[in-house]
Amino acid sequence: MNDVPAASSHDADDCARVLKRVYEFLDNELDNADGAEIRQHLAACEPCLERFDVEQAVKSLVHRHCGNDQAPSHLRDKVLGQLAAAQRRAFEQA
Repeated sequence: MNDVPAASSHDADDCARVLKRVYEFLDNELDNADGAEIRQHLAACEPCLERFDVEQAVKSLVHRHCGNDQAPSHLRDKVLGQLAAAQRRAFEQA
Protein backbone atom coordinates (compact mmCIF):
# COMPACT_ATOMS: atom_id res chain seq x y z
CA MET A 1 0.00 0.00 0.00
CA ASN A 2 3.04 2.29 0.17
CA ASP A 3 3.74 2.24 -3.58
CA VAL A 4 2.79 5.46 -5.32
CA PRO A 5 1.07 5.01 -8.69
CA ALA A 6 3.51 5.74 -11.51
CA ALA A 7 1.11 6.96 -14.20
CA SER A 8 -0.59 9.65 -12.15
CA SER A 9 -0.88 13.25 -13.28
CA HIS A 10 -0.85 14.22 -9.61
CA ASP A 11 2.18 14.96 -7.53
CA ALA A 12 3.67 11.77 -6.06
CA ASP A 13 3.44 13.30 -2.58
CA ASP A 14 -0.31 13.89 -3.03
CA CYS A 15 -0.82 10.29 -4.13
CA ALA A 16 1.28 8.97 -1.24
CA ARG A 17 -0.68 11.07 1.25
CA VAL A 18 -4.02 9.82 -0.11
CA LEU A 19 -2.96 6.19 -0.23
CA LYS A 20 -1.54 6.39 3.29
CA ARG A 21 -4.97 7.41 4.60
CA VAL A 22 -7.12 5.18 2.40
CA TYR A 23 -7.97 2.79 5.27
CA GLU A 24 -9.10 5.66 7.46
CA PHE A 25 -11.22 6.83 4.54
CA LEU A 26 -12.70 3.37 4.01
CA ASP A 27 -13.53 3.12 7.72
CA ASN A 28 -15.14 6.60 7.78
CA GLU A 29 -12.60 7.75 10.36
CA LEU A 30 -11.75 11.07 8.69
CA ASP A 31 -13.38 14.40 9.29
CA ASN A 32 -15.46 15.90 6.47
CA ALA A 33 -12.66 18.09 5.10
CA ASP A 34 -10.10 15.26 4.89
CA GLY A 35 -12.69 12.90 3.44
CA ALA A 36 -13.66 15.45 0.81
CA GLU A 37 -10.00 15.99 -0.10
CA ILE A 38 -9.45 12.27 -0.61
CA ARG A 39 -12.72 11.90 -2.52
CA GLN A 40 -11.69 14.75 -4.82
CA HIS A 41 -8.24 13.25 -5.41
CA LEU A 42 -9.70 9.82 -6.18
CA ALA A 43 -12.17 11.35 -8.64
CA ALA A 44 -9.31 12.94 -10.58
CA CYS A 45 -6.56 10.31 -10.24
CA GLU A 46 -7.23 7.03 -12.04
CA PRO A 47 -4.22 5.11 -10.58
CA CYS A 48 -5.16 6.04 -7.00
CA LEU A 49 -8.81 5.19 -7.69
CA GLU A 50 -7.75 1.76 -8.94
CA ARG A 51 -5.71 1.18 -5.77
CA PHE A 52 -8.63 2.39 -3.67
CA ASP A 53 -10.98 -0.03 -5.46
CA VAL A 54 -8.63 -2.93 -4.70
CA GLU A 55 -8.39 -2.00 -1.03
CA GLN A 56 -12.16 -1.58 -0.83
CA ALA A 57 -12.67 -5.02 -2.36
CA VAL A 58 -10.19 -6.61 0.08
CA LYS A 59 -11.88 -4.94 3.03
CA SER A 60 -15.28 -6.14 1.83
CA LEU A 61 -14.03 -9.69 1.32
CA VAL A 62 -12.45 -9.81 4.78
CA HIS A 63 -15.61 -8.42 6.34
CA ARG A 64 -17.81 -11.01 4.61
CA HIS A 65 -15.63 -13.93 5.67
CA CYS A 66 -14.29 -12.79 9.03
CA GLY A 67 -16.77 -10.19 10.21
CA ASN A 68 -18.60 -12.41 12.69
CA ASP A 69 -15.58 -13.60 14.63
CA GLN A 70 -15.30 -12.32 18.17
CA ALA A 71 -12.02 -11.62 19.90
CA PRO A 72 -11.22 -13.73 22.97
CA SER A 73 -12.32 -12.05 26.19
CA HIS A 74 -8.73 -11.66 27.44
CA LEU A 75 -7.79 -9.79 24.26
CA ARG A 76 -10.88 -7.61 24.49
CA ASP A 77 -10.05 -6.76 28.11
CA LYS A 78 -6.45 -5.94 27.21
CA VAL A 79 -7.47 -3.65 24.35
CA LEU A 80 -10.10 -1.89 26.44
CA GLY A 81 -7.52 -1.39 29.21
CA GLN A 82 -5.05 0.12 26.77
CA LEU A 83 -7.71 2.42 25.35
CA ALA A 84 -8.68 3.59 28.83
CA ALA A 85 -5.01 4.26 29.69
CA ALA A 86 -4.53 6.22 26.46
CA GLN A 87 -7.63 8.29 27.18
CA ARG A 88 -6.36 9.05 30.71
CA ARG A 89 -2.97 10.14 29.32
CA ALA A 90 -4.64 12.35 26.71
CA PHE A 91 -6.88 13.89 29.36
CA GLU A 92 -3.90 14.55 31.67
CA GLN A 93 -1.95 16.23 28.84
CA ALA A 94 -4.87 18.48 27.88
